[in-house]
Amino acid sequence: MIPPDFIQQLLARVDIVDVVDKHVKLKKAGQNYSACCPFHNEKSPSFSVSPQKQFYHCFGCGAHGTAISFLMEYAGMGFRDSVRELAEGVGLTMPQEANSGESIERAREAASLNEVMSAARDFYRRELKNSPKAIEYFKGRGVSGEIAAKFGLGYAPDDWQGLKGAVEDYTAGALSECGLVIDNDEGRRYDRFRDRVMFPILDQRGNVIGFGGRMIGLSEKKSEPKYLNSPETPLFEKGRELYGLFQARRSIRDTQTTIVVEGYMDVVALAQNGVENAVATLGTATTPTHVQKLLRMADNLVFCFDGDKAGRKAAWRALEQSLPVIIDGKDIRFLFLPVEDDPDTFVRRLGKDAFMAELKNAKPLSTFLFDQLSSEVDANSDEGRARLLANAKPLIAQVSTQTAPALALMLRRRLADTVGLGAIEVERLIPMLVAGNAPSGYNNVSLNNGFRKPPRAPQETYRDGSLKPRQYAPGDKRANWDAKNRREPTLSAGAKKVAKLSPAEQLIVDMMLKPQLAGRFDFAADEIEESAIGAAYRVAQFIRDHDFEVNMGGVLEHFRHSVDESILDRLSKHPLITDDDMAARDVDADFDAALAKLHETALAVQKRAEIDRRAREMGLS
Repeated sequence: MIPPDFIQQLLARVDIVDVVDKHVKLKKAGQNYSACCPFHNEKSPSFSVSPQKQFYHCFGCGAHGTAISFLMEYAGMGFRDSVRELAEGVGLTMPQEANSGESIERAREAASLNEVMSAARDFYRRELKNSPKAIEYFKGRGVSGEIAAKFGLGYAPDDWQGLKGAVEDYTAGALSECGLVIDNDEGRRYDRFRDRVMFPILDQRGNVIGFGGRMIGLSEKKSEPKYLNSPETPLFEKGRELYGLFQARRSIRDTQTTIVVEGYMDVVALAQNGVENAVATLGTATTPTHVQKLLRMADNLVFCFDGDKAGRKAAWRALEQSLPVIIDGKDIRFLFLPVEDDPDTFVRRLGKDAFMAELKNAKPLSTFLFDQLSSEVDANSDEGRARLLANAKPLIAQVSTQTAPALALMLRRRLADTVGLGAIEVERLIPMLVAGNAPSGYNNVSLNNGFRKPPRAPQETYRDGSLKPRQYAPGDKRANWDAKNRREPTLSAGAKKVAKLSPAEQLIVDMMLKPQLAGRFDFAADEIEESAIGAAYRVAQFIRDHDFEVNMGGVLEHFRHSVDESILDRLSKHPLITDDDMAARDVDADFDAALAKLHETALAVQKRAEIDRRAREMGLS
């Protein structure tokens, strides 16, 4: 784990404007900088970067975050890689983790393995120039020299120890650790890849982490696999990496679409024909990590498989892996090519335009889901529809009601229509509030007599997170009580123009905008309380611990992966923070009003509790 203090030190040195401007050309717009959003297609700039807050926000698609978040979203990097890249840019050295001895050794090992992998790539590229049959293979597939260079294509010679001349020490342990050689039981070492055309696998920084090799010519033997990939190594984890992602990043950003195919040559052939936003899984089925990584980079994800039985099976596995991580606003589709084609043969035979036309006809995830489920049953019988419902239930339940509530609801409605039931009946069978996802408003309240009163539905919110007024049936006395007793904090005129927040949420917003206000936060809260009040307490404590020398970006990064991440992320998009019109509001007055309201509410709760206690003592409860 990277020490939190290092993250704060890094963000204090990094200027988010410089970070973003390296990838997206920014223009000065008042106090902030603006550009067309790199996360969705638009003609008018709605992407804003604030040097004061060290924060970016898009008013079009809602993308937002810190300098670290930007690299994670834009370049598809992991958290550690993003931190490392920023640290290198400002001359900071990544700190040693937990066990310093292990950390140093791990860094040395990675550097050694990277050197070996780079040497192997260079060797294979040189050997390609000396192999007529390998050159003929790529020419036969229509691969140009430019594309071969772009993907670093090479050839492993038909030699048991071909790499011996490419590295200083063929007996070094690093060769075995990165999967380039195999040591047999007799202690003899030999190259893993022999007489194969080679496809280097790169990480998101362009480092070689593995290889894929395909047999060619007369050497194709039934005893050896046609395709061979590097094994799992300290550098290479198949379930996380994707072939061609490094080369496809820019096109993925520009098109906001990623095409996932099955083979290396599919990626290369598509790129050769002008479709440069394709990637491939690495000899393994699609994983949730793959899907999450790609959805961070683009709004649209298309799985393109062969139309045969194996292709449809692979597509179904991809659908199953996508369900738990899909997000509202993201689109996942499935394209099935004719049975006789794969993406490589299809695009070489019919060209880019024909492939793009097929792409437009890709099935939405929901359509593929219900088409497949319906094909497995007799939908004309009650028994068949009951079976369909049973098969659909565990799949639809995987769609998160937190990250994809709209899709979760629509899938249930579509299931209801498909099996001929009412939406409420399906809701009973597949509740929207699955374990762990129920909001706090649904927690049952214990009564003195040992029974529990029915849960009260949580109050609905607007898109910015503010509460909507409760709706009551005609004649319900609670409506009159609410109207009489509702008190609002005395907010500034600017703050009143936007949807209101709870007092605790208002305090968090104001402290993120003006950290010095944390010095006024004097509300006693339980340090482990999982609520807006608890979050406000922890934000104030964090800012004070850092002598008020933090900005909004620093606050957000400190609470990443914490219990408060969700509420802080939501509040960072609130108009009080994102709208320039709100800059003139009196933040101090709003903070004081919200704090006073919080104390007033707490006092009222204490008084009510005291009244209840006395009533019980007098036997009136």
